[in-house]
Amino acid sequence: MYTPSNLPINYVAHWISPSKFRELLILETVGREKKNIIELITQWVLRGSFMVIAAGDWFVGHDDLRYSVFRYTNAFDEILDRLRLVRARTCFQLLDLLEKAEKENKSILILDPLHHFFNADVKLSVRNRIFEQCCQWIKRLSSSNHVAVLVPKLDTDDHKRFFPLLAAVADEVIPVEEPLETEPSQDLLF
Repeated sequence: MYTPSNLPINYVAHWISPSKFRELLILETVGREKKNIIELITQWVLRGSFMVIAAGDWFVGHDDLRYSVFRYTNAFDEILDRLRLVRARTCFQLLDLLEKAEKENKSILILDPLHHFFNADVKLSVRNRIFEQCCQWIKRLSSSNHVAVLVPKLDTDDHKRFFPLLAAVADEVIPVEEPLETEPSQDLLF
């Protein structure tokens, strides 16, 4: 289900709560905006324990996240202990991580799960099979915990092939726009 209007990702960072159970939410973003992804992770980790599965090169360093959490509390080491970050280097590793995530029993944020399925070095039939299994696991995980998936929108054949399969298992798909830059104006001062 698409929402009636596109939301800026900086709004979505505060809006998405990891405490909603039995929900699979997909955010289709225009880009890979580092600052707002850090804010999304910060908001989640401040609310409790969760897991991040980074499938592409979309994740930021712990230093950036530590600084972001520090803006809210100086107990950042304690807060960051709530975060479990794992990285998938291949589509096969992504499937393994999704299978293991069930034991974690935590909310899950998945960053760029389509990334490794664009690899032409792996046969398309294999990528299709593994991706279908990943979609099943993502849906299964959402039956007991909140799962949010961030997917950058790309104008490629692979994206057009795989994204609809992922969207089909989601409870909600939200297209997210990058925030508009506002130009400073003297009128705003008075």
